Order: sequence, then structure tokens, then C-alpha cells
Amino acid sequence: MPVLRTLHVLGAIFLLGGVSTHALLRPMAARAADVAKHALYQLAWRVELAMVYTGSALVLITGLLLWIGHFKLFTGWLLLGFLLYAAAAGLDGAFLAPNLRRAKTAAAEGSQGMAAAATTVQLVAWLLLVIVVFLMVAQPF
Repeated sequence: MPVLRTLHVLGAIFLLGGVSTHALLRPMAARAADVAKHALYQLAWRVELAMVYTGSALVLITGLLLWIGHFKLFTGWLLLGFLLYAAAAGLDGAFLAPNLRRAKTAAAEGSQGMAAAATTVQLVAWLLLVIVVFLMVAQPF
């Protein structure tokens, strides 16, 4: 079990670190020149592949194994944490990753409204993950 917990924490670090990197890169790319914008979106896509996807898979697999082995199925903080994680993963998979793929190839994210929406969704996903980390550490209820 210590190995599972270590992998779970490592996955959470990768996931939160990748989403934090995106939250920092997206506003910088919106203000950058076209060549720099393309490079920043390339970097953001590589962070998405290396950190967010890897961290998300580690968190999901090890979290489910730890949940089944240690906790009751309907533990409140655990259910809320899982639902918030699923919401953050849904935001990333349904909106942020496709948006990032389009921006990576076009070197521009499109309209200012789309860039503002992407930044807002990015910050909401980051906040959801921070709340999940709090729930997993504090186990408040």
C-alpha cells in the first residue's frame, strides 16, 4: 500500500503541476507574438501529454485501488473528491485539450472571447483540483 500511496501522490503532483502550468501559459500565449504564441502552445501541449494525462491516469488508477482496499464505498469526502476530480477531468477532456490542439496547429487561439473562456475554464479546473487535494489530505467529513 505505501507504493500505491506514493504513486497516487506523485500522480496528483503531476496533474496539479500540469494544470498549473497551463493556467500560467495560456495568458502568456494570448499576449505573445505569433511565433512565440505557437511555441507556447507547443509547450502547453507537451505538458498536457506528459504531465496532465500521466498524472490523471496515475491518480485515477491508484485512487480507485486505494478506495476499494481501504475505505467504505460511500465515504463523504471521498465521493465529493471523486466527483470534483471527474468534473475537472471532464473540463479538460471536453474543452481544454481540444482547444489546445486547435491552438497548437493554428498558432492562434481564435477570438478573444474564446481565449477568455478557455482561461476561465482552466482556472475552474485548477480550483477543483485544489479542492480535491484539500479533501484527500484533510478528510473533513
